[in-house]
Amino acid sequence: MLKKDTIFITRTGLLLALALVFQLGFRLFAQPVVGPMVNFVLIFSAIYVGTLSGVIIGALTPLIAFMVGIMPLFPVVPFVMIGNALLVIVFNYIRQKIRLNTNYVAVVVGALVKYGFLAISARYMVGLFIPVVPPPLVASLSLPQLYTALVGGGLAVVVAEVVGKALVKEPVQN
Repeated sequence: MLKKDTIFITRTGLLLALALVFQLGFRLFAQPVVGPMVNFVLIFSAIYVGTLSGVIIGALTPLIAFMVGIMPLFPVVPFVMIGNALLVIVFNYIRQKIRLNTNYVAVVVGALVKYGFLAISARYMVGLFIPVVPPPLVASLSLPQLYTALVGGGLAVVVAEVVGKALVKEPVQN
């Protein structure tokens, strides 16, 4: 059990570090580049480490984005966390339950769920915490979320197919 826990923590930590490199290193390119890269890591982690790994990374990335000034309004952070978690949970649920080469279908459905949740949240729920919700915030939590989840998720599936089982194999012991 300890070996599995160590592998989980190590892989999750490495993928979180990769997401943070994308977030911080490409922050000048903003949402059109950073969003797909972070969503790539979320879906890739769901495929190779598991749902919990993707949820953890999806919860920490918006929190860290707020802490370093990328995301300006704290009341938005929990909504982005939930949106990321929905993407990962729906993606892995569909691909594990249906199992008929559904990775791309799972990306589309997960992206639609994330987009729907964030678009509704931006329009109706964030206003409960912020007196005046800036229109650019509503815009960034709407259609761009669908785009970033589809592009990042699609890229993750392609990379996972190319990399194949090489990442799943246990290291050779000497």
